[in-house]
Amino acid sequence: MSKRVVQHVGKRIKQLREAAQLTQSELALLSLKSVETISNFERGKTAPSLITLDSLATHLGVNITEFFDVSPVKADANPIERAIRNKALLLSDKDRELLIGIADLMIARAKNK
Repeated sequence: MSKRVVQHVGKRIKQLREAAQLTQSELALLSLKSVETISNFERGKTAPSLITLDSLATHLGVNITEFFDVSPVKADANPIERAIRNKALLLSDKDRELLIGIADLMIARAKNK
């Protein structure tokens, strides 16, 4: 990739990460990369491979083509759902079960209002 393309892709990674409400640390954990690697991608210092872009796209809830788009990042219809899913992926199975229990209690409370 040319330097200009690497910088554009890096900028898009950062925009999409922020739209997904993930920190660099969280995206690094999800994608099995280091925080330094994610930072290098975002600053256009390092070009991610296509396999890495595919992994990042999966964890950011976007199509891989989004990294090459030149239009502004638009919030999709479910940015909160995407953020909850991404945060839940960072939890242990036991903590995910607890999160589901909390969600069930909130739903029951909302139905009783």
